[in-house]
Amino acid sequence: MATSLTNLEFALECNKPVEFLVQELTSELGRRGFGILSNIDVRKIIKQKLGEEMNEYVILDVCSPKHAKQAIDAHKEIGLVLPCKILAYEEKGITRVSLYKPTSAVDLLKFEDLYPLAEEVENILKSAIEAVVSSK
Repeated sequence: MATSLTNLEFALECNKPVEFLVQELTSELGRRGFGILSNIDVRKIIKQKLGEEMNEYVILDVCSPKHAKQAIDAHKEIGLVLPCKILAYEEKGITRVSLYKPTSAVDLLKFEDLYPLAEEVENILKSAIEAVVSSK
C-alpha cells in the first residue's frame, strides 16, 4: 500500500523487519545497477552517542554510477542532491520504506533538462522498492 505525506517522496509499508528489508533492497538494487554508498544505522549512532534507545531507523545512500555521471556532466551542482536517499524505519510494528524522489530533487534545483534522467532513476528505484515490499 502506497502512502505519502508529500509529493516529494514515494513510500510503502510492510511487516518485514527493517534489517531484513535493507538486505533484500541492497540485493535488488544491485541487480538493477545501483549500489549502497552508505548504510547509516541511526539507532546505533543514537545509542552510542547519546545512550538513548529508539526504533530501527536506517538511511541508505543509493547510487548508479552511470546515471550519476550523466547528471554530474550536465550540472556539477547536482551533487547537492546525490546520492539518492532511501529511508527505512519501524514504528508501531510497521516498517516504512521511503524514497526521496529524484524528480523532486531536480525540480528543487530547477534542472529541467535532467527531469527525464531523474524520472528513469526514480522508476528503477520505485520498482526495486515495490519488488522487495511485495515479495514473501
